[in-house]
Amino acid sequence: MAHRILITGGVRSGKSRAAEQRLAGSERVLYIATARCLDAEMERRIQRHRQARPAHWVTAEASSHLSAVLEAHPEGDVLLDCVSNMVTNLMLDAEPVYDSLSNDRAEEIEAMIGREFDELMDALERQDRRAVLVTNEVGLGLVAPYRMGRVFTDILGRLNQRLAARCDEVCLMACGLPLTLKAPGGE
Repeated sequence: MAHRILITGGVRSGKSRAAEQRLAGSERVLYIATARCLDAEMERRIQRHRQARPAHWVTAEASSHLSAVLEAHPEGDVLLDCVSNMVTNLMLDAEPVYDSLSNDRAEEIEAMIGREFDELMDALERQDRRAVLVTNEVGLGLVAPYRMGRVFTDILGRLNQRLAARCDEVCLMACGLPLTLKAPGGE
């Protein structure tokens, strides 16, 4: 039975751990890792995440066309970690420099990212799968002093709202503790 859970929160709030715990008893899990390894620090972070996952989970490293990833791995539960990294990657793939980005181009990029996630959510619904999506909450921080940060915050903040509306359950993590924002069957 399809059940979609969105887990949000700040950096190091326990989101990934909570997501993994939600699926700990699953026989089959497709773990979609969206981070790209760009330096030694990121390599260490990715390695820690890999070591924390059960050995029988299947990992797909991808940050676009996730509906195709789901088609290639049609069985089991899904854990997407994380929406925020995916949005960053999609933004950089679309436009590497944001300093003088026009508002129209920013809207085009946001629309493209929205379509990507609509396709993902539609695929999850068609396949009738349980899925846990991890994302960062951007509404509690400062406004970024640079253009790309502001565009990212706008896109991710609105995308998180769209995902929350399409999920059956939404959980906010703070200090490693869950706060239910939307319970199953809730609006």
